[in-house]
Amino acid sequence: MTFQMVKIIYNKNGNIIYEGDYVNGKCEGNGKAFYEDGRYYIGQLLNAFPNGKGKEYNKNGNIIYEGDYVNGKFEGNGKLIYEDGKYYIGQFLNDLPNGKGIIYNKNGNIIYEGDYVNDKYEGKGKFIFEDGSYYIGELSNNLAHGKGKLYDKNGKLIYEGDFINGENKGKNCILL
Repeated sequence: MTFQMVKIIYNKNGNIIYEGDYVNGKCEGNGKAFYEDGRYYIGQLLNAFPNGKGKEYNKNGNIIYEGDYVNGKFEGNGKLIYEDGKYYIGQFLNDLPNGKGIIYNKNGNIIYEGDYVNDKYEGKGKFIFEDGSYYIGELSNNLAHGKGKLYDKNGKLIYEGDFINGENKGKNCILL
């Protein structure tokens, strides 16, 4: 028989560390978990870990992540908001952007759209520079690396060819 109730759990200092559904002696269902550093989580839990949909807040009550969790980690689709106001919307694995995603500056303008591996631009994507010029092509370790095209802020192609560690030094280059 499943027994469900709402429970509040305190740590040894008398601070609340969990408030929510309590099923068969476990923190499961919907609840609110509080962390020692002041962060807190509101959402679905399984075996006392965030699992499913949820939101995480910093100690000031500002949302820092909203999306999918697996065993307490960002995993699936979500939105991560950085302290400087930038934010990432896309796929996560093991708490990091992994897969397809878009990063925006604090004004909501796209900075990068494409592939991520462990929070780095890796694979194919489009990077937009502050002056409005942009790069479309292959990336490795946050740098243009491989085949790519560089455009000015008006969309005019200014370079097409090979990039090595962010520089257009490769063969087969066309400077326009």
